[in-house]
Amino acid sequence: MTGALKLGTTHYVGLEEAAMEYLSAELDEFVQISTSLVKSFGFLQSRVKSKFPKDCRKCGKSYKSFEEFYYGTDEIVQGTVSYPTLGSEFYLHRNCKSPCESTLVVIFNDRRDDTALGCRRREVFQDCLDKIAARTPIPCAAARTFLLGLLARRIQEHLAKASC
Repeated sequence: MTGALKLGTTHYVGLEEAAMEYLSAELDEFVQISTSLVKSFGFLQSRVKSKFPKDCRKCGKSYKSFEEFYYGTDEIVQGTVSYPTLGSEFYLHRNCKSPCESTLVVIFNDRRDDTALGCRRREVFQDCLDKIAARTPIPCAAARTFLLGLLARRIQEHLAKASC
């Protein structure tokens, strides 16, 4: 089945394409909010779990604080990642400055964001779930999984375009 999305044991033909169309405005807003929060220094600094100083094993450079690390390293494409199997944390990958360019990682707590933007992002997510429920026969848990995947792909596409 080409063009079919499998959620659990059921295949949904054309679901992703249809959802991209009828959720276009919401997806765009969610991506904008998410990328602005991720790039917000204050947002990141409030969630740092890793201990500092952070040392580069390749060149020996020592970053004494998160601020020094953040501004003293280079952003990389898809540098912010969540690994659900490892828990609720997320990981920021950045490269040590040239010529070293070794990748360093800082771990963050993934706590609920109670800022106005964080609350709006949750509202948009719920609006998307409600629209999926109204237009498809997908069970709630599968719709949530589908939406999370769709949003992750949209955010990655946005970040990849922004880095070009």
